Amino acid sequence: MHWYLKLTGRDTLSFKLRDVCKEQKIEFMLKTTLYAVSLFLMWSFTLVAQQNAPRERKNFNTNWKFELSDNVNYSKVEFDDANWRVLNLPHDWSIEGKIEKTNSGRNAWMPGGIAWYRKSIFIDKNAAAKEFKIEFDGVYKNSSLWVNGHYVGSQHDGYTSFYFDVTPFLNFGKENTFALKVDNSTIPNCRWYSGSGVYRNVWLTSTNKIAIDQWGTFVTIPKITKELAKISIETSIKNSDKAIQFHLETTIYDCNNKKVAVANSSRKIGNRTSNKVQQTIELKDPELWSVQKPTQYTAKSILTIKGEIIDSYETKFGIRTTQFHAKKGFFLNGENLKLKGVCLHHEAGVFGAAVPIEIWQRRLQKLKEIGCNAIRTAHNPMAPEFLDLCDEMGFLVMNEFVDKWNIDLSTIDMKKFQNSFFNPTSFFDPYFEYEWEKNYKATIQRDRNHPSVIIWSVGNENHSPGTVEQIEGLKKYTRFVRSLDPTRPVISGMERGKDGVPSEKVDAIIETCKEMDLIALNYGEQWCKEIGERNPGMPYVSTESYVYFNSTPEKRFANIERSPWLDVLDNEHNMGLFLWVGVDYLGESKTWPNLGTNCGLLDRGGFRKEISYLYEAFWSEKPMVRIAVYDGDADDFSKTGKWWFPAVKETWNRKEGEKVDLVTYTNCESVDLYLNGKKIGNKKLADFSNWIVKWKNLTYQKGNLKAVGIINGKEVCEFELNSPGKPHHLEITKVDENKESKLVQLEVRLVDKKGNLIYEDASLLDFELEGEGKIIAIDNGDTNYHGNFQNLKTSKTNKGKCLVVLRKMANSVILKIRSKELRETKFRL
Repeated sequence: MHWYLKLTGRDTLSFKLRDVCKEQKIEFMLKTTLYAVSLFLMWSFTLVAQQNAPRERKNFNTNWKFELSDNVNYSKVEFDDANWRVLNLPHDWSIEGKIEKTNSGRNAWMPGGIAWYRKSIFIDKNAAAKEFKIEFDGVYKNSSLWVNGHYVGSQHDGYTSFYFDVTPFLNFGKENTFALKVDNSTIPNCRWYSGSGVYRNVWLTSTNKIAIDQWGTFVTIPKITKELAKISIETSIKNSDKAIQFHLETTIYDCNNKKVAVANSSRKIGNRTSNKVQQTIELKDPELWSVQKPTQYTAKSILTIKGEIIDSYETKFGIRTTQFHAKKGFFLNGENLKLKGVCLHHEAGVFGAAVPIEIWQRRLQKLKEIGCNAIRTAHNPMAPEFLDLCDEMGFLVMNEFVDKWNIDLSTIDMKKFQNSFFNPTSFFDPYFEYEWEKNYKATIQRDRNHPSVIIWSVGNENHSPGTVEQIEGLKKYTRFVRSLDPTRPVISGMERGKDGVPSEKVDAIIETCKEMDLIALNYGEQWCKEIGERNPGMPYVSTESYVYFNSTPEKRFANIERSPWLDVLDNEHNMGLFLWVGVDYLGESKTWPNLGTNCGLLDRGGFRKEISYLYEAFWSEKPMVRIAVYDGDADDFSKTGKWWFPAVKETWNRKEGEKVDLVTYTNCESVDLYLNGKKIGNKKLADFSNWIVKWKNLTYQKGNLKAVGIINGKEVCEFELNSPGKPHHLEITKVDENKESKLVQLEVRLVDKKGNLIYEDASLLDFELEGEGKIIAIDNGDTNYHGNFQNLKTSKTNKGKCLVVLRKMANSVILKIRSKELRETKFRL
């Protein structure tokens, strides 16, 4: 008998018991927790590879055993791991750890350590003719793999996807034990929260001896017109057997799965070698990929030998043109387009580094609503499914390989800096020099067919412009990347350096950028105009920018109340920017108990912040107006500046008669402001060169505050705030429900009797799920609030809101929410 395992949900399994000899089938369903099921199966499942199947790629996330400790015996087959914790991947053990002041604020005061993962499977003897690869989309960090007690290999960088050929180490017809050691014990080793463990998906792929190689297709489109696209497809074939003749058929399907073009090639491949097959396909009337309409095609590659299908491999791609014009900036499909970008880290609040893709989908949708069209993966490759989302949703991506390069570590004792905020290496990776080529190549091969990816970045803030270290580093890394992909510009998010004589700074920037394909600089907007006047032969891109304040050519932190976006608009050669940052993130905290950095357009829970409406005014063509009320004097920046912005609140709730300042964000020609139906005044956007329309020294009156946007003398939009009453009830909105994963996201709002948000008075909520399902996360977005971590029962509201994420296991479940101030709320799903 064999057990055939099929996953039907993260916490529920379905089993089919088949009597192979008698061809009798007995089916039953067992619904229970994954832990109980794993015990029942004695921690293993059978992998039966069909003898003639061309390629099988199986999700390898379930039924791993985990132990947060280290012992040399953990790699051995005979080690008894019966008492280890059983879990599913992705998994981040740091986010499960205790938040303590003695840990490093860089890692959000959460621990690291050394841990092991083990998993045993039975592989049928009929699979002995196959080749097997195990693929890790991301492991943080310093991971080493053993299979059946044999050391297979190591990967030190924690963000690069990697794989191992495990075929030589497998026992066919027997149990096979995979043991993975992960060492993230030296903290801080990253400038932000990294997480720890196997925090992305794992895959086990079996192929025939001759097959298309890992990430083995490269699709380019050298010619695109309205009538025709000339598609070039390079396919890498790997042969682990004797020399043989093969045939490759590549078929192009459109977004409706309609066959639109085909190419055929026959070749002979030598004994235990690799070949590259170049094919050209002409496609009539191509549909272009764009940020408004991200249309994709699929190339299906079929490898046959004497008519028998040996391998089948699918590649999604998009057809689009890009141009980087020295004087006019960026063009997509011939249309001049400014990059309205944000930088994003890889984690997501209470999920840590192990982020369900549905969480990113909601976040990206919020950014899309603001008008964002570009993402910088700061400062490392993201999960492959993240780039799939960017392809599908229409985002342009600056794909970054790494943060820091290398440094001489021989004179540095890292033990002295354990759990501090600072790192004397400036967070250079000690293994970078050893594996940078392998890592860069892996990311390029993995991501080169994504139409969203338009720029490669070889690093971030390594050395100042003009230094020999920066110039020589850029020379080495950019040339290597161009040798693998000549179709995209290669840059680095370059450190601006210390303040100095502006003309000398510009000299150094232009000279250093000769090793890049664009003038790319972090926080260099103040020199953008002069750089353009020098005609360097490349457009400018701000790879990292403040959200609110600006600098002068002489002084970095001058706290000029003027968004760097206005430098993009004022300079035609400035192709756009990437704000720091799109979403609040964990880590990089100097002050306990703050868990992270809160200069994002969205908070940790994925809720829009007041500052996001300034960028909606900048980036959106739809008329809009919004109100925010200052905590104090609108012109007092003594407690803000640099990466942050003035403290404002989207609520109308002060003491009667109190003087108050407020701001309206708008893209309309002017704004009328009303208080309790009485017009306070009108202000024209043209009178505010920074688009920050301030209203000062207003007298607070309880009631209704309304802003009306005016274009050509007509009212086109409005927004209002009402003074809130007492907390009365909760409003629950289902943001998204993924039918496949059963993951549901709910936004909870605390409101008064009339539905006005209770912004300032936090309420402690108790959560309970009735029915077959599980609450998997609650996050209120407050970087100072520790109560959401490992707590799935209670949460305070923050600014009147919190996010609840659950997984349904039945057609209907009921979420119950209670608090002392409110009656019980029930929400049926």
